[in-house]
Parts: sequence; C-alpha cells; structure tokens
Amino acid sequence: MGRVIEVNESLWVGLADVARRARRTPENIVRGLICEYLETEADRVQDKALRRAAKVSGFKEEGAVRLVQDYRTQMRTGAATKVGDVATRYRRSRSK
Repeated sequence: MGRVIEVNESLWVGLADVARRARRTPENIVRGLICEYLETEADRVQDKALRRAAKVSGFKEEGAVRLVQDYRTQMRTGAATKVGDVATRYRRSRSK
C-alpha cells in the first residue's frame, strides 16, 4: 500500500520543471531519490561499522582499506554475514 506525502507548491513546481526537462515524471524522480538515499544510508551505516571494527582491532589505515574491500567482496559472495567475520579472517591472514 502506498503512502501520501504532501509537498509545498513551490517545491512541486520546481520538481515538475526538472522532471519535464529530464522527460520523467516527478513521481519517478522522487522514487529514484528515495532509493538512492536508502542505498547511500546503508553504505554510511556499513562504513561506520567497518571503521569501528578497524579502530578496535588496531589496524593501520592500509589494513582498514583492505578490510573494507574484503568485507564488500565477501558480502557480495555471501562468505561473510557481519563485519567481525572479515576482521577475524584478516587478522588470521596477517599472522601467517
């Protein structure tokens, strides 16, 4: 079920103008903006958790960068379910 959001008239006019130039509907632009925001917010939450894990573990910046890259790779492949999984694997691989 959808929700109704009220937007003041001047904001809607500006959005409608931009939408017309982009050959899109205002509704599609808003839908796209919401999706983009949700994706960005998920990245911010993930980055914050990764920074916290890296700080607690004592990693240097280079290690934190590698940790982030490994985490994103493992999340895409389903090999990791949380940040701690990757940090543990990273520590094991550094100690060998």
